Amino acid sequence: MAATPAAEPERWRVFLAIELPDAVRNRLQGPLDDLLPLADYLRINPIERMHLTLHFLGHLPVADVERLPAALAPVVARHQRFAVSAQGVGTFPNLARAQVLWAGMVGAELPRLMTLQSQLGKTLRDADLAIEDRFHPHLTLARVRRPLRGAQRKLLTDWQARWREPVLGAVPVNEVRLIRSQLGSGPPRYTTLSTFELQ
Repeated sequence: MAATPAAEPERWRVFLAIELPDAVRNRLQGPLDDLLPLADYLRINPIERMHLTLHFLGHLPVADVERLPAALAPVVARHQRFAVSAQGVGTFPNLARAQVLWAGMVGAELPRLMTLQSQLGKTLRDADLAIEDRFHPHLTLARVRRPLRGAQRKLLTDWQARWREPVLGAVPVNEVRLIRSQLGSGPPRYTTLSTFELQ
C-alpha cells in the first residue's frame, strides 16, 4: 500500500504590533473621513483595525507560533517603556504612484522603537523566520485599489497637504502583542495570542 501523505500542518497568519490608544484612533477619524470621496478607489482601513505593526510574519505553522512567546518575551522585557507620536500623513512609494496611504510616527524616542523592532527581527531571523528588512514605522490608513486619475489625484494631493502636519496623538509603547489575523468573507478578525511587557 502507498503511504498516506502527512496532513499539512495548520497555519496561522500572525504579526507583532503595538496597540493604539483610543485617543489616537479618534484623531485618525478626521483623515479617514476626508478620504471618503475616494472610497471607490481605496480600501480604507477602519480605525478599530489599526495597529503599529513591527513585524508581519505571514502564515506560520501553529507549532512555530506557539514557540514564539518564549523567544520574544525576554527581548521585549529588556526595554524601558517609552512613547512615540502619530503625526502627518504620506504615501508609499510616493504621491504620484500611491499604493498605501499612511500616518507617520515621530518623536525623540523613535530610535528606541527602531531598536526594539530590530532586536525582535534578529530573534525572529534566529528562529529561521523570514521577515522584511525595511521598517518604516507607520499606521496604514488605506490601500489604493484602482488607479487615481485627474480629479481623484487632485483630491489625494489636497488630502496629503491638509494632513501633512497635524499631530494625531501619543502612542505609548508599554507592550508588544503577538496577534493572529483571520481572513474570511468579512473584515479580518484579530486575536491577541500573547502580550509582552516592557519594563
